[in-house]
Amino acid sequence: MACSQNIACCIPARYSLAVLLMGVMIHFYTLRSNFSIIVVAMAEHSSNIEGNSSRENECSVNTTQDIKYSTHENNTAELLNLNLDNETGFVWHANSTENKSQDKFSWDPVTQGRIIGAYSYGAVFSQVPGGFLEARFGGKKVLGLSMMLASVLTLLTPAAAFAGEWWLFAVRVVVGFAQGVVYPSTFGILSRWAPPSERGRLLAIVFVGETLGVFVGFSLTAKLITKFGWAVTLYITGVAGLAFCCMWFVLAFDSPAVHPRISETEKKYIECNLERTIKDRKIPWWKLFSSPHLWVLIYIHCADGWDFFMMLTCLPLYMDTILNFNIDTNGALSAMPYLALMASRILSSLIIDPVIKRSGFKKVNIRKSCILALVGVAACLVAVGHVRCDSTAAIAILCLATIMQGVLTPGFYPSFAELTLGFSGVAFGISNAVANCAGFIVPLMVGIFTDENQTVEAWQKVFYISAAISVSGSVMALAFLRTDPVSWAQDPDEDDLSKSAVEMDKMVVDNYVTSV
Repeated sequence: MACSQNIACCIPARYSLAVLLMGVMIHFYTLRSNFSIIVVAMAEHSSNIEGNSSRENECSVNTTQDIKYSTHENNTAELLNLNLDNETGFVWHANSTENKSQDKFSWDPVTQGRIIGAYSYGAVFSQVPGGFLEARFGGKKVLGLSMMLASVLTLLTPAAAFAGEWWLFAVRVVVGFAQGVVYPSTFGILSRWAPPSERGRLLAIVFVGETLGVFVGFSLTAKLITKFGWAVTLYITGVAGLAFCCMWFVLAFDSPAVHPRISETEKKYIECNLERTIKDRKIPWWKLFSSPHLWVLIYIHCADGWDFFMMLTCLPLYMDTILNFNIDTNGALSAMPYLALMASRILSSLIIDPVIKRSGFKKVNIRKSCILALVGVAACLVAVGHVRCDSTAAIAILCLATIMQGVLTPGFYPSFAELTLGFSGVAFGISNAVANCAGFIVPLMVGIFTDENQTVEAWQKVFYISAAISVSGSVMALAFLRTDPVSWAQDPDEDDLSKSAVEMDKMVVDNYVTSV
């Protein structure tokens, strides 16, 4: 018992919470990203062998590789049957039973884009309520109920698909609505746990869950589909979500004040380092919506979000229709840029936080420098369109793009907490509501550009638009970004604190630093 207590003391409670929130992000992004692969598996005629002429003429090399791969994995009779009468458009392993359940749906690219984007329709409308609910009831309850509802709806998704595409669309909208509270609730709960000097690091830990969630959603989902079929994959995902939900309710807490196992030293260290916002203070909705400084953050968030949704929702489709990878290879390669993203977030957080804390540079200038990474992302997106069928170069460039994008997690997103303090959950909810519109705009845009026109030239137009939006985000940051707190977010009584109270805060901090 004593040993376990010593171990618990070695792991600060705020980092334990960050790991739990990372699990929430894994669940969130698994349910969000896996549907991009699942739709590819559900849709008829998205074969690596049977496709439009553009695929045969422009990128036939990967098609040939996939035929060899499938010949190795399947017996001769199955390959012959696939070539003579291929209704599904996919090559499946011979030693699995998924052929019984691999029902296909005749969806054109626009319909596929609408179904993939359905999630974001729901997510847009629950962002702001999510911040309000977190402030009212606490992130523990809001996030727990969100995961529970989303997991149950995932279990119902196969039945909805067989009932009709609009039933499937409706279920995905509700899943998005249920999970739309995740980001504002995460920022809200972290605003009560993360000292300013550690925000970037804690956010980086949490956002590792994004990458792992996408990795699970792409790579593991593709393998499960190949082994069991898309319907069973959804059942496995739903059950896993319910299991983690139980763990969350047992281990998570809304603030240091209510955590039963946090040390008194760490509790005082956190509370003394947080910017003061009056507890139970009414949310200044008008000031939030009318703040030009917040709208600058929202615009930058949208620019970053557009690129993120480009790869999250459309990368598997690009792998399938242009680079011609089979479903298993598609999932593995689609996940690679997100592994690069995870590494970038971790490494950049270890650099940016100490630079802000110890260097003589202004914090706002450091944030602006980080946001310039969007220009690099734009260059990579343009380059992807010009390497055409060189799949190795395309994957390498996309990985480079996500490495640059990873800098924004510790370099830009803490700006919401710095600008709006205790209202950061609501502020980020507003921002994420606007940014999530890209989640349904991007797939629809891709569907419109590529409908009956799956060519490299069509995708180049998509990449050019995304690059232009990225560059505009960097320009906005250089011109208007602000990181110091706005007046309406601060505690008006803070200036009246006595010097003795300030000195006491400093003593607690010094004591904590020397004890760790």
